[in-house]
Amino acid sequence: MIGTLGRKIIFEVSDDRAMTFRDMTRDISGRWAEHEVLGRKPKPEFLGPANQSVSLTITLSVSLGVRPRNVLEAIEGMVEAGTAEYLVIGHRTVGKNPFRLTASSETWDRVYSRGELSKATVTITLEEYT
Repeated sequence: MIGTLGRKIIFEVSDDRAMTFRDMTRDISGRWAEHEVLGRKPKPEFLGPANQSVSLTITLSVSLGVRPRNVLEAIEGMVEAGTAEYLVIGHRTVGKNPFRLTASSETWDRVYSRGELSKATVTITLEEYT
């Protein structure tokens, strides 16, 4: 197993199934305020850490043992329910807190004659939930 996003999204490669991600980006930043001082440069003040964000792209293909529509529906449900889950990669959590799915963008790459979705690409956006 490569990792998980909660219990519904499992990244793995096995004899029967391959579901992986690519282009994962993680943004970590701090929150700062600037106080204006008359006749002088502004004074910065560190307010604390900002929420981290993660974006990653997942390829879903029937030929790799994945049912694209089922995974897309699970992701849709997580986005619309405001679900927050831990992102685990290589048995280590990413960040200290769970992440909420704030958005997903799907591309239906291959659809067969009866409307069966056989290949899709989805990019999900996660934001730290504290």
